[in-house]
This record gives sequence, C-alpha cells and structure tokens, in this order.
Amino acid sequence: MRVWALRLAAVGAILSASIALFSLPPAGVETLAILMVGAWLLVYWFLRQEAQHQAQLENRVKTLAAENEVQTLDFARLRRRFISFAEGLPIPILIGDQDANLRFVNHTAYEWFGYRPLTGKSIIALTFCYDLYVLYLHAVQRRYQLTSEIVLNYPRERHVVASIWYLGDDGNTPLFAVALLDKSELVRLEQVRRDFVANVSHEFRTPLASIRSLAETLLHDGAMPPETRERFLQLIVQETERLARIADDLLVLSRAESLPPEKEPIDLAPIIRSVVQQVQGEAKEREVTIECELQEPLRLLASRDQMVQVLLNLLTNAIRYNKQGGHVWVRAAMRDGFVVVEVQDTGIGIPSSEIPRIFERFYRVDKTRSRDTGGTGLGLSIVKHIVESHGGRVEVESEYRVGSTFRVWLPVEESG
Repeated sequence: MRVWALRLAAVGAILSASIALFSLPPAGVETLAILMVGAWLLVYWFLRQEAQHQAQLENRVKTLAAENEVQTLDFARLRRRFISFAEGLPIPILIGDQDANLRFVNHTAYEWFGYRPLTGKSIIALTFCYDLYVLYLHAVQRRYQLTSEIVLNYPRERHVVASIWYLGDDGNTPLFAVALLDKSELVRLEQVRRDFVANVSHEFRTPLASIRSLAETLLHDGAMPPETRERFLQLIVQETERLARIADDLLVLSRAESLPPEKEPIDLAPIIRSVVQQVQGEAKEREVTIECELQEPLRLLASRDQMVQVLLNLLTNAIRYNKQGGHVWVRAAMRDGFVVVEVQDTGIGIPSSEIPRIFERFYRVDKTRSRDTGGTGLGLSIVKHIVESHGGRVEVESEYRVGSTFRVWLPVEESG
C-alpha cells in the first residue's frame, strides 16, 4: 500500500507540473522541467523496486512449491517403503486416517481377520474391539506413540500388545500406523507355569502331610500295638515311594522337554514284547488280558529307553483304568512312512470334554482313582513330549465307560 501511495503521489506531481508548465514564464520553465525529470526518475525507481520485489516473491513461491513437492515425493516414497516392509512382517499392520478409517492393511492382517476388503472400514468395524478404537483416538489426539495390552475377541480370542503412532501426512490427511503383536502363547505358557507350580506344590503337600501325621503319631504314642506301628510304617514307605515317583517323572519330563533324544537304529517289535511281559504281573492281579498284534520288524531311529517309557506309561494306564476282566490290545505296524503303535483298552474311557486336557501335567480325569492306582498325573505328558521330540504325534479316541485307544505315530528315519 505504501509503495502504491508513493507512486500515485509522484504521478500526481508530474501531472500538476505538466499543467503548470504552460502558464509559467520562461525562467520558471527550466526549474519546473528539472522537477519533472526528478519526478519521472522517482517513478522509474519505484517501478524498478516493485518489479524486483515481485520477482523475489515469485521466486520464493516457486521455491516453496518445489520444497513442498519434494516433501510430498519423499513422504510418498517413504510410505511405499513402509508398506513394502509391512507386507513382509508376520504381525498385522494397519494404517488409518484421523477418523480411524483404514487406508492400508498388510497380508497378516488379512489372515487374522479373515475377509476382504478391509480398506475403507473403521478399525472398530474390523476388530470389534472398543479398547483398540479408544487407544487409536488417543494417539490421533496426542500425535505420539501409544502402547497398551488389550484382548481381541474377534475372530478368536487373542492377547495382543497394540502400538499406534503418527506416520505422517498424505496431503492434508494425517495417517497413523497400528501394529499388533500376539502374545497369546506367552499368556498361555505363563498360566501353564502357574498351574504347574500350584500342582507340584499340591502333589508334594499331600504325601508330606500324610508322612508328618503318621510320624507324629508314632512319636507320641509309645503304647501303640506292634501291628499298628508296622502298618503306619508301611504307609510312610508308600507315601515316600509316591514322592519318589513324582520326582522321577518330573525329571523324565524335564529331560524330554529340554534334551534331544539319543536316537539309534532299533527294532520296536521286541521292545513292545518285552514291555508287555514286564506289565503282565500287574495285569493278572487286575484280571486284565493283554493281546499283541505286531508286524515285524519295526525298524526306526529312536531312543530305546524313551520308547520303553512311552510303552510303559500307555500300558500301565490301560491296565489300571480298566475294568475287572477287561482287555488290552497292543498293535503295531508300518504305515505311510511311520511306525504306528496302538494301545486299546476296555476301561473307563474319557469324556469328550476332557480329552483336550489329558496331556497336561498333573491333569487327571478321575483324580481319586488315579491316586489310588499310584499314578502321578505326568504319564501322558511324558508320552506326548517324548513322541513329539521324535517328530511324531499322539492321537486319542475314547468313549466314556467303553474304552480308549491311544495311537502313536513315529516317523521312520534311515540311519546314516
């Protein structure tokens, strides 16, 4: 405004001088002419300054436009790199705008949430998780990274660590990234650890309490009849043997979980016959008949001692949880590159609701009967871990009050 005011003042002065030129005497004309030239020079100077100023403004605008274009290109390039990186991650990555509408989801997110398309949907419509939605909105408001542990219930329950951070602007739209780290297995293992500690404490506490009670009675009752004293001592021995069995099974289980099996070429058929012969005495006491149907030979690479452990646990369970006069069938054959061993019984069976838990440590379907038969609750856990350490698997078929079949698949490996 100031420049234009000065310019107009100079032009006005020139016009006034031009009009006065025709009415002045010759002596004043020279002076006025000088003034007019000065006015014209002033106008020229102002016009030149204005042109330079305009050029500077235009150059500045061009520079800002170029910088903005570079920033836009840099952001687009970084976003493409981030998306390419996110596609290869084994965790879900979501990118959304300030309204929590999704702009991008990676392949793992498609696998988690199971349907397409996901882009364009709201995060809450995708996950059905209000806690995640609220965390996202807080990240939008604060523009810095937020992390929290939440539970997703769709399409299945998952314990996740959700991390949300500001990614940058796409034009005028701010974008935010969401990463979901599944820690469900860690939560499950932590629960297993707590249950294991509680179960071990309980399993040791019961026989120790019995031993203490019996020992205190023997200590304070000096007039106890000899036959009663002997019976108490026998009970103490039984409880200490029970503690020893639990400790032994815990050691076997620990080795099966932490150490690779020491494999050697073996023929499983004679090992099965030897174990069957070993348990025949207990089977006769309970009036249980054992029958074998074996293909021979059954050669594979395996730990001989661990195979004996597996067979002993399966056969003693089949005998102890059988009915009087019941039967146990042991079958083994080669099938599709595996040695398949089946132990079938006519025992009490397992309710279908209990089958998923029977391989857990200290889990018992019939707790009272298990303790009465001398079981530690670790036998099937040992079987499962030994078989899996050999690259195999264990299958169970059972009908409550009818019987059970345990089927072990062991891969045949050629010796070097």
